Amino acid sequence: MTPSAAPPRLLLERMMHRQSIAVPGDSMASYALFKLIPAGGSTPALPLTLTLALDISGSMYWDDGTGKSRLDRIRDAALAAVGKLRPTDKLAIVAFANGAKVILPSTLVSEKAKIEDMLTRIDRFDIDQAGTMMHEGIALAFAEVAQSTEGVRQVVILTDGETAGESVCKEHAEAAGKNGVRFSVMGVGTEWNSSLVKELAKLSGGRWYYIDADNPDEATRVFLEEFDRLADSGFTNVEINIRPVKDVKVKRLRQVVPQIVEVALATPEERLVTASLGTLERSHPIKYIVDLSLPKRPDGKYVVAQVEIKFHAGLGNVETIGPIALEMTYTEAGNGYVNAEVARHIDEVQIFELNANLQTAISTENNSEIQRVAEQIARKGDLLGPRSAKKTQLARQVLDELSGSGRVSKKTQLAVDDASRQADELPLM
Repeated sequence: MTPSAAPPRLLLERMMHRQSIAVPGDSMASYALFKLIPAGGSTPALPLTLTLALDISGSMYWDDGTGKSRLDRIRDAALAAVGKLRPTDKLAIVAFANGAKVILPSTLVSEKAKIEDMLTRIDRFDIDQAGTMMHEGIALAFAEVAQSTEGVRQVVILTDGETAGESVCKEHAEAAGKNGVRFSVMGVGTEWNSSLVKELAKLSGGRWYYIDADNPDEATRVFLEEFDRLADSGFTNVEINIRPVKDVKVKRLRQVVPQIVEVALATPEERLVTASLGTLERSHPIKYIVDLSLPKRPDGKYVVAQVEIKFHAGLGNVETIGPIALEMTYTEAGNGYVNAEVARHIDEVQIFELNANLQTAISTENNSEIQRVAEQIARKGDLLGPRSAKKTQLARQVLDELSGSGRVSKKTQLAVDDASRQADELPLM
């Protein structure tokens, strides 16, 4: 008999920020790192239903000095990225400007010639290109994806400008998130509304991307990255349940790899904290930092929480990991050694938080605050060394622009914002 394939699995690793702690007062802040690691090669890729919603407004014809229009670059990037998908995946295409239209209903990726034809002719349909109605494009894209009830359902939205109907865009994103549909929102150039794009990604539980229009290869890099991630999806409806013991408090949870993202927490009952982690990949681990408040205890090792992970992996039933104990050693002799991996991610989170302050200062043209925060980011980046080189360089670029023209360019502002959420740039030596 042929043995049946092993069920898809995730492994949970956990580690505390310090080997041991001494709590001088009633309580003390501490951190734990959770790693969710795909285990074994049996996890199948989940079926993918995807809609591309692409801006074809007049500004998409700018070439930004690259010799090729934004629309042509995006079209080439999408054509390359479709090659990451499986023949059984489904793709639809929506074009939007001053209006929107489904130019390709949900179609098997195996019909590659039809997909390529529609992408090539995307700007030749009867859509007024003098304006941007992204909310209409999102509505059509969401409706296409919602026809599917299985696997991963995703909408990829690309725009290069501001749009009418921002509140409607947010309503669609929130509805999508509640229905298990994620948005990947891409902004090209510097004229799009970054706060709106980030909010749409957050409301739907998806991601946002910045595409540098001056870099002719950037669109292809971003599309390939996103499609590769979608094609690798192996676990959906992933949920973490944390049950802290008495007097232990769970303060915050943040994803730190592959990107730094604040994760919303819920407390459905006393001493139970839950969070939705969305869809995870088959080939790459994902990491989270949890902020804890630990009470004073006599010397000894204690369980501070029980952790459980629930997920679907295409088998029609809920799989679980745990509950697994999270332990902490107390000693009045003093705090034990710091776990370097956990400390690294905490430092990256601190740069991420400083960036939020920097973005506010730039948007309000508070030059003294811009300088203060950018100097902090540069100093912390120096301490982190080569793995944070890009963040350090961009912080210094902010300072150079401030001392030169007295203002920070929109391009630098977006680049700093984009870089701040990136983690694990280099392995820890």
